[in-house]
Amino acid sequence: MSTKHSAWVRIVAALFLIVLSPARAPKAAGPSVLDEWGNRFTSLGASVPENSLRTQIRTAIAQLAMFDAVNAVLDGPYQPFASKPPSPHGASPEAAAIRAAYIVARNEFPTKTAIIDSAYSASIAAVSASPGAIADGILIGENAAYAVLTARVGDHRNDPDLVGYTPGSGPGVWIPTPPAFANPQTPFLQFVTPFGYDDPARFRPHAPPSLHGRTYTADYNESKDLGRATETSRTAEESATALFWSPSASALWSANVRSLAGSMDLLTAARFEAIGIASVTNALIAVWDAKYAYMFWRPVTAIQAGDTDGNDRTDADTAWTPFITTPSHPEYPAAHTTVGSSALGFYTVWFRTRRFPLAFTGNAGAVRHYTSVAEVAEEEGNARVWGGMHWRNSTGVGSALGRRVGRYTARHLLKRLDD
Repeated sequence: MSTKHSAWVRIVAALFLIVLSPARAPKAAGPSVLDEWGNRFTSLGASVPENSLRTQIRTAIAQLAMFDAVNAVLDGPYQPFASKPPSPHGASPEAAAIRAAYIVARNEFPTKTAIIDSAYSASIAAVSASPGAIADGILIGENAAYAVLTARVGDHRNDPDLVGYTPGSGPGVWIPTPPAFANPQTPFLQFVTPFGYDDPARFRPHAPPSLHGRTYTADYNESKDLGRATETSRTAEESATALFWSPSASALWSANVRSLAGSMDLLTAARFEAIGIASVTNALIAVWDAKYAYMFWRPVTAIQAGDTDGNDRTDADTAWTPFITTPSHPEYPAAHTTVGSSALGFYTVWFRTRRFPLAFTGNAGAVRHYTSVAEVAEEEGNARVWGGMHWRNSTGVGSALGRRVGRYTARHLLKRLDD
């Protein structure tokens, strides 16, 4: 941005703030600013509409822009994602975060500018600071946002949904699943540049097990029994657990990241949310790379066609249906456990322990309480088997993949300058 244009932005912002009364909205302070704009991206994505996984990438960009803006204003001791613009003393970090998210929102959702502008006006009006401090914060936030957007040029986030998908068929190969038999979900995601490293395939796991081996046979028969919709050995508690974990993994874990940041100061929360949301997003990219590399079939397809797999220990059931509707993307590895373990991997690096209390909100607002990483990971994996969407091996491989992604992201993104 030119010096002349930067000065003009500062002048206009100051005049705007003098005219607009901040008493019309609640004060914007601390992590609430981050959550307000982070959650707004979810609403914008739904209103376009676009697939929520594409919106997740846009949200991660916004979180990183807000961090860079706050880190610059408060002169934080952390490496920025893209830049650390010099900041006048006393600039408002809240205004910087709001402006950064606003610029990203307008860039990512160009058809929603009226809604975004209205939200921005309300957010800025709620900042408790002098007009000059807010104007300075606005300038820093704008510079930080444009630097992050520049760094993400060519990251494939706007590729067409079905790029990277070639239909297949035969034993072991994923095909669209009932009841909708929909197109595969966002195969383009496998090509998106991660946050903090460059290669989407960096953590790709080994291939799924042979259809003739012990692992697949055991998994087949477990999912066939415990994951079926009716006439199952699944207990009431196991059914409740499957339902608890049934919503989108990225939505559930992004919300959990935000909940943990709620008691932190603004700079710490901005960094925590940026790394946490990036860990969730990187996990999606990594697991989508593996899913579309291996194209492994889902239980609902496999069990109905069990007589075609060449394994005489996997009896077919042509009427078999899962307890929970199967998502429209390949099975291996399990995305839910990959995303969950990536967030948990980040937590273990941040909190320096694998044992800590964790309140987690699942389906329909239900809350469960856990005491360790292992406890959460085990239950999330069980839920996908009991829901009939996954094989047991896939949940374990997903957990291992997620741990690697989350720990790597936590150790390499937004590091302390003295590390």
